[in-house]
Amino acid sequence: MVEYNINEQLKTGGRVNDKTAAFNWPEIYRNRRDRIRALIGNGVILWLGNSLQPRNYEGNTYPFRQNSHFLYYTGLSRPDLAMLSFPDSGRDVLFAASPDMDTVVWNGPGCSIGDLARDGGIDTVEELKQLENHLDLARKQGRTIHYLPPYSASSMYRIAGLLKAEPDEIKAGVSRILMEEVSKQRSVKSEAEIIQIEDALSITDRMHRACMAAARPGMREIELSGLIQSIALSCNRQQAFNPIVTVHGEVLHNDSSETVIRDGQLLLNDSGAESPMWYASDITRTFPVNGKFTEIQKEMYRIVLRVQLEAIEMAKPGITYRDVHSAACRILVEELQTLGLMKGDPSEAVESGAHALFFPHGIGHMMGLDVHDMEDLGDIVGYNKKETRSGQFGLKYLRLSRPLEPGFVLTVEPGIYFIPALIERWRNERQHEAFIHYDRLEDFESFGGIRVEDNILVTSSGARLLGPGIPKTIPEIEEACSRAVQGEWPPM
Repeated sequence: MVEYNINEQLKTGGRVNDKTAAFNWPEIYRNRRDRIRALIGNGVILWLGNSLQPRNYEGNTYPFRQNSHFLYYTGLSRPDLAMLSFPDSGRDVLFAASPDMDTVVWNGPGCSIGDLARDGGIDTVEELKQLENHLDLARKQGRTIHYLPPYSASSMYRIAGLLKAEPDEIKAGVSRILMEEVSKQRSVKSEAEIIQIEDALSITDRMHRACMAAARPGMREIELSGLIQSIALSCNRQQAFNPIVTVHGEVLHNDSSETVIRDGQLLLNDSGAESPMWYASDITRTFPVNGKFTEIQKEMYRIVLRVQLEAIEMAKPGITYRDVHSAACRILVEELQTLGLMKGDPSEAVESGAHALFFPHGIGHMMGLDVHDMEDLGDIVGYNKKETRSGQFGLKYLRLSRPLEPGFVLTVEPGIYFIPALIERWRNERQHEAFIHYDRLEDFESFGGIRVEDNILVTSSGARLLGPGIPKTIPEIEEACSRAVQGEWPPM
């Protein structure tokens, strides 16, 4: 039995081999702002960074995560920053508060405002308290103030205070042109961004391999969730989202819990670390708790893997991701027919939405600085202007429908799920009886769920799988699960 040394894995993270150090990041940020200024053409652009959010009182806050749009255009991750971009003059002004002595005593001196500005490629810096005066002057001059929709109540009220408006007015006053141009710009990833995403995936690879090696009947889900998060934290990385580590894979966003994992169950691990510059990764693997798939587990896993591989093969410039999703669903129906769980014409089954009993979400989504990239901008990112999101169960969760372009980074994540409450409801309502063999589902209602997810880059001719190659085939997974865990756990 091969040994997997957790403690050694914990020592090998960090910013080692950070290829992006070769890039001139201040210049990259400046060029991004120049481009967006030229596209907007008039008025003033308000970029508002995030503030610390209290967990249960003001001095006890959640870990800070900067607004991703602010990161994209400045690279600055510090609370209470703001920036104004002036399209007519081609300049940017960074606004930050100088730390008072209390802040220095409790948190240290930190980076100076001038150093912050330099790191973001910004020439002008002013005190944060001057921001409101600049916005007052812009309004008096009749300038349009462009801003993106705030996704948190605190940001909404900050903008409302700065613009002397009511919150409802702030919602109505977001800049459509700014949303559209930011979406276009951020959707196409540069070489430097791809390097960051692959850096994140290198840590995520360790997380998934460690989980496979450590899982044993009798453990609790939360132990494995704690293990993978410790690997990221020891490398000074945050999670891109709360990990889903569970034997209840049929619950799409099930939180890890005190549930004890048992022999014969499948464990689903959907997790991903961020890169040093906050780019996301998002990988799902499903594996047997005891290290060996049963025959029916193998068959279900083979189906999901086939759907995923064919979806990746389909991905290329010009094809819509909705078409990739539909094709993946038809393959799934055909495979489930061979198991006697579905019937009828596969295309008609997909058109009616019958497949969503087993696959109730979309084939994937955009990914970048956000794990669901720019989801705060809504369907402007994933849908063409004249296309609206379907209201059909399952299809309404397709986050990306538009034609693919070179530079897009996507997830590809088909699955098969047996959701007892959904099966019971559809059976009682006699939904899609022309396509579903309800009488044959009883043996599967405790099966759980399987999802296989990878991250791909759309190239000029197809798609490239990103990351180091995390175990995915049945032999690879069973081999990874067979590795004994060496070293004290948790590490001291």
